[in-house]
Amino acid sequence: MLVGRELERDELGMLLDDARKGNSGTLVLRGPAGIGKSALLADVVQRAESDVRVLRAVGVEGEVELPFAALHQLLLPLMSYVTRLPEPQAAALRGALGLATAFADPFLVALAVLTLLSDASEDVPLLLVVDDAHWLDAATADALTFVARRMERESAALVFAVRDGSRPFPAPGLRTLRVAPLTQREASDLLARHLPQAAPTVRERLLREADGNPLALMELPTTLRPEHVDGSAPLPEHLPLSERLHQIFRHRALSLPADHHRVLLLAAAESAGDLGTVLGAAGDTEAAMEVLSAAASQGLVHLDQQQVRFRHPLVRSALYQGAPLNDRRAAHLALADAVGRQDDRYVWHAAAAAVGTDDTVAELLAALAERTRRTGGVATATQMLCRAAALASDRRRRARWLVDAAECAWTAARTSEAEALLDRAETLTDDPALRARAARMRGAITHASSDPAVACRMLLDGARLVGETDPELAGELLVMAARSAWVAGAPARLTEIGDLIGRLHPGAADPGDGATAGDADGPAPANDDRAATAHRFSRHFHYLGSLAPGSHATAHPCPPDVPVARMSWLSPAHPRPWIWPPVFLPYLTGTTEEMLHAHQRTVDELRKVGAVGALPMSLAPLVALQLVTGQWPAAVSHASEALTLADDTGQLGAASHLRAMLAWAAAARGDGDRCRALAEESLTLSVPRRITSAIALARWALGLQALAEGQPDRAARLLGEVAAPGAPAEHFMVGWLVLPDLVEAAVRAGEPAQARAALDRFEERAAPAHLPHLRAMWLRCRALLASSEDADDLFTEALEAPHPSTFDTGRMHLLYGEWLRRNRRIKSARDHLHQAETYLRMLGARPWVELARQELRAAGDRAPDQPAPEPSAEAGRLTSRELEIARLAAQGMSNRDIAARLFLSPRTVGYHLYKLFPKLGITSRIQLHGKSFG
Repeated sequence: MLVGRELERDELGMLLDDARKGNSGTLVLRGPAGIGKSALLADVVQRAESDVRVLRAVGVEGEVELPFAALHQLLLPLMSYVTRLPEPQAAALRGALGLATAFADPFLVALAVLTLLSDASEDVPLLLVVDDAHWLDAATADALTFVARRMERESAALVFAVRDGSRPFPAPGLRTLRVAPLTQREASDLLARHLPQAAPTVRERLLREADGNPLALMELPTTLRPEHVDGSAPLPEHLPLSERLHQIFRHRALSLPADHHRVLLLAAAESAGDLGTVLGAAGDTEAAMEVLSAAASQGLVHLDQQQVRFRHPLVRSALYQGAPLNDRRAAHLALADAVGRQDDRYVWHAAAAAVGTDDTVAELLAALAERTRRTGGVATATQMLCRAAALASDRRRRARWLVDAAECAWTAARTSEAEALLDRAETLTDDPALRARAARMRGAITHASSDPAVACRMLLDGARLVGETDPELAGELLVMAARSAWVAGAPARLTEIGDLIGRLHPGAADPGDGATAGDADGPAPANDDRAATAHRFSRHFHYLGSLAPGSHATAHPCPPDVPVARMSWLSPAHPRPWIWPPVFLPYLTGTTEEMLHAHQRTVDELRKVGAVGALPMSLAPLVALQLVTGQWPAAVSHASEALTLADDTGQLGAASHLRAMLAWAAAARGDGDRCRALAEESLTLSVPRRITSAIALARWALGLQALAEGQPDRAARLLGEVAAPGAPAEHFMVGWLVLPDLVEAAVRAGEPAQARAALDRFEERAAPAHLPHLRAMWLRCRALLASSEDADDLFTEALEAPHPSTFDTGRMHLLYGEWLRRNRRIKSARDHLHQAETYLRMLGARPWVELARQELRAAGDRAPDQPAPEPSAEAGRLTSRELEIARLAAQGMSNRDIAARLFLSPRTVGYHLYKLFPKLGITSRIQLHGKSFG
């Protein structure tokens, strides 16, 4: 029976009740050792009674190197459900649990666990309790926190218990409850139960030393001699709380005969707790069994025919840490002999026993790390590579393995650890290849988490180190540098990168050779530096695009010695930032359809293999393309999904761009509050990190919103700041693209001089002779400023030119219709205004639709307003997640297939379908078939 803990018991009770009602929940209990977390777990397990199925796992310090060891504990009772999983998930889970040789992709494993729990909870509610979660192996911890963040409508409750001051257990997004010390009254009551005859002075001292720690209050009395209890002898002077529990558990082990300690140390050093291995290492099986039986009778271990498990991880820690180094080394050597050289545990025990340097063991450990890395145990591989580096006698090999370890740490989202490992590696060697690899890692980390301009410099420096000796690595670094240059808004850097690529592959990227596709308009002009710069950039886009993963452009084949496969995002061990800048490329190259399909194929492939970490950077350009081609509902859905993943994985650059794109979409659709909130969030991320492209895009969104709200003065001011001479964005990217909107805003605000200046700058940077896909926008701007005699011809020519986007087409008709009405050409005005309304209504661009209707009314059109097409109306009522689920269900996908696609459980998909049916006015999923959701 627990003493106190009413608050904690209430929280756990509500979690359990929610599971019984068909809801899911997670709670992380945190507190110092012995504070009562395990007791609370035992209490909630008891309250689960017979109507809730309990699944348990305990993190064990010695098993942190074994990927998915704790997951095996937890899921063992549910293995019959594995056959119901989609085959990719089932294969990955079997591989993780050692039931097959399949690759245990960590994200597919996590998704399999989510689906498995969802299926099992349909039969009976589930309670999952994980004690000592800080000792979970990294693969299990990642899988369970992935599941915990995505459980919604499963009848499942998940409770973690985490000890303070031990290994970190990050649980972003999960509800945490700190287990506080007992109150003075509660502590006194608990001590009285365990030490009723204690002298008052002893009681006071124990209460003071325990400081409300329940385990200390229960365990301390067991270590006291009678003379201590009755106060006839003083209590020990020093029992520091931070060390006290270790001392208690070790003291209890030392109370056994001295010849027992070797067997107990073997059990403590055997991470798997395999009884046969411990007995084999002990040599005398019968004697070792007697020792373990005696330890079990003392409450130190639990013993069955297969395993020896310590009553608490602290017992194992105290035994192992308290043993002399020679004894620990002998234990590991004995265990290595017992498991044999064919067992991976042999390598780990040999490494643990090694003293000084041992190149043979180091090589074995590095090879084991590579195997572990391939099966998803990236965090474990990090530890193995660090140990291999410590054992290596050669400085270069040590540096190489430390860089490998840094890559693993970065993949496991342990940024600080990765940087520290790189620091160590760089002190060991001046080898250019290794330093270039380190630069690649530092550039990736800096790009993702801080300053893309700094990242670009790092990556360029790395490329120069190996430009002559390793063109493959140099090319990869340059591709990554190009992405950082785009994001930072650094045109000079991009030109420099193009020149360096030209040196690596002569003729492939020479901006002046006229050889690349898209240059049919001739060489760049010699007398206009800005137009020439634009022309050079457009050429580099194409060449760099041929290096990018997922690029299927046939007009710009990659030189045969450029390693496209090596640059793939599909290898989670080596992050490869996508080089294309979000939003801008469709405008600057005009190749939207081909690129749209290429990006969609890449995203589909990433989903198929469960590469969640790669999705944000790959979805961002897809979102941009969908915005440009008018697939706004799909773009918003994809952007919302990508933003969640970017936030989860700390990809701040992608997160800032995605928020800015969502803000732009909200502005175009007339959702001012959402636009402003998203734009401010984007600026909060991007301004301190100098992510120029995201800053400019967020401000563009705010300017577009002002224009949508009928505030042309404010719009002109905001857009003018983005494109102001000397502003970072003015020289590159968004600074060009906001100029047509700035021209329109200035004209509507009655500022023709500002509009003319904006048009002049647009002509300089987006000369139609060299960027013909922007010709329609250029003509539109000229028409707005032209005399009545010229405007008609310019508008007509603009409508005949190819348009970069559906949105631009609709706005072109709107502006022409307005001009025609003002010039009393009413019939023609109505025609164009009706076309504008149709285009804009299909997109859901509500402010511009309303403006078109106002103009129609002013033109004497009394026809009733047409309702928006069915998909747009439906999409407006659905959340982004519901929209994506509806879209996939309309394609005929099952709940299970949709769940695998979106990293949800099938039950959660069913819940969202149930919610969206009434919004769409339907009663079954059959009615979704054939509907379009963008």
